[in-house]
Amino acid sequence: MVNNFSPFIEDIASILNEFENEFECYDCNQIHAIDTHLDFLQNFDNVVLSGRQKNSNIINKINSRIVKACLILDKPLLGICYGGQILGLTLGCTLKKIQKVKNIIDIDLVEPTPILEGYKSVQMYESHNFCISTLSNEFRLLGSSESCINELFCFNDKPLFGTQFHPEKSGKQGKDLIYNFLKLR
Repeated sequence: MVNNFSPFIEDIASILNEFENEFECYDCNQIHAIDTHLDFLQNFDNVVLSGRQKNSNIINKINSRIVKACLILDKPLLGICYGGQILGLTLGCTLKKIQKVKNIIDIDLVEPTPILEGYKSVQMYESHNFCISTLSNEFRLLGSSESCINELFCFNDKPLFGTQFHPEKSGKQGKDLIYNFLKLR
């Protein structure tokens, strides 16, 4: 797990511990000192990019390198809020500023996905003021809401998923998403 200094990092860690999943959490500034992200990421089954509170070019560069390494290695990646935004930006999507959203929102799933298997819609917690405005042709839209068209998306047939919402703050449905993501290999 990459900690981009999200206020919800403890919530993600708590869910991972609840599933008795072995994990390591690295502050993004620790990863900045690593020469090659490919070698580093080979040691992990899955990668989670947390949200963040402050804009930082250094955090953006680090996370973009991680996204590219996961793409090369075919390593499952879950980008949460900012993590989903940097996934999209790194691979050709566009971002726009919106009015602050801080609420539980209804998301319609427009395509089946293994990370929310069995669901047609979900309710998830959101807290952000940017969203992916346009998905590049390499992405598939998986879920949409009134506040953000591109709520849940993935990179073609690769296991790279982005959310605008915070599954770690969304109760059972959010836990199901994280649990199903961790089963991907």
